[in-house]
Amino acid sequence: MKIFTPSHFLRHISAPLLRESIEKHPLGPRLTIDWECPEDALSGRIIEAVEALDASLQDSELPKEEVAAIRHDVLLWHDDLRRVHLLANDLAVSAFQSACQTDPKALDAIADRDNRERSLWIFCNRDQIFRDVELQLAFQAKANGKYWKKHRIQAGLDLTSDRERLEAFGNEVAKLYKSAGGGKSTHIECSRPGSDGSIQLTLYVEGPITALTHFTDRKFNRVTTRIALETALVYQPATGIIETVVLGGAKNHTAVLGLFGKHVVDQEIAPKEIEKTRFRLNELRNGLETFEDLSIHGVEKVRLRRARFKPVNSTGISLTVEASADPDQEDAITLAQRTLAIQHSLEAEYHLDLASFVVRLFPEAGKKPKQFSFEVSSAGSSTIKSQLPKNQAIANAVLRSLNVIEAEEPVS
Repeated sequence: MKIFTPSHFLRHISAPLLRESIEKHPLGPRLTIDWECPEDALSGRIIEAVEALDASLQDSELPKEEVAAIRHDVLLWHDDLRRVHLLANDLAVSAFQSACQTDPKALDAIADRDNRERSLWIFCNRDQIFRDVELQLAFQAKANGKYWKKHRIQAGLDLTSDRERLEAFGNEVAKLYKSAGGGKSTHIECSRPGSDGSIQLTLYVEGPITALTHFTDRKFNRVTTRIALETALVYQPATGIIETVVLGGAKNHTAVLGLFGKHVVDQEIAPKEIEKTRFRLNELRNGLETFEDLSIHGVEKVRLRRARFKPVNSTGISLTVEASADPDQEDAITLAQRTLAIQHSLEAEYHLDLASFVVRLFPEAGKKPKQFSFEVSSAGSSTIKSQLPKNQAIANAVLRSLNVIEAEEPVS
């Protein structure tokens, strides 16, 4: 379920884990819950207790500071559940399992649980691993995007763990955003997101003053705040590859890398940009003809769910063709061939600029067939990195088979 509601989420959590999560949360001591009630009613009792506590603050005689503290804990509880919900998926669980390879107790605890329970158990019992994976997936969601670049620098560099040097790095990065209204305050986190030895630095810079509309005390209000601007770097000591997500274009990427060398590794670095792999999407204009048998990868069918075309001589116009979600219906290329060919030549006058693939896998015994989707653009951006590792390999095999990439160039 993509839409999050606490009541729906908690219905899928076992009674022992529900109790553990409440007792370990700052809100727990403020709640009155009958833990002896029937298990199937426990999630509802928790929701009722939180709502009753929140409602009691309306005409409370408690000091204002205490009321504010309780309201903060209630909001924190809702936000923490939402964070757990966002990491209750196969990709996050795979990252949890990878991070817990040397922790057999944790692996055993999450082995036979639903993904929601796995995510909540890690949140309650391995909070640093939860945060590391949260930061890792947030970075991957931006990889290959507008603000992402990849460079190669010296391998084997030793990143400092000294807080003063890390904060000095953050303060210098903050100056880059000053012209856009950024402030001076910064916060930096260091994590090791994967088993490959990579190190991630996530930096938050005080953003420009922004007006937000929200509800406080059940009243509609307008408040000014400073949204955090996020900058992140992932460095792989074994290869020297460093990926950056930085606002402000190539100039700021170069500046952040220079500051990284000065403050974090204490030496001058010479970054060489690694260009994105450009996808030859025009190879798909005549249909999804594969050049190898994809069944060895467990692939039953590949469809193009969505395709965006740009006329060769007009950069300001684009056409998007979207196919039905039904796997037995025509895909986007077939629809484009039949529709655009009426007045124009698809092959001569249109570039295929963006493609959204749906890969259907052969069903396992007694189970429904699974599928996953990913998107690539001709400029080199893709969402492949947000897939499970096994699905990343399949996606690369699909692109190679369709002649969209060369055999030796994996995309991540």
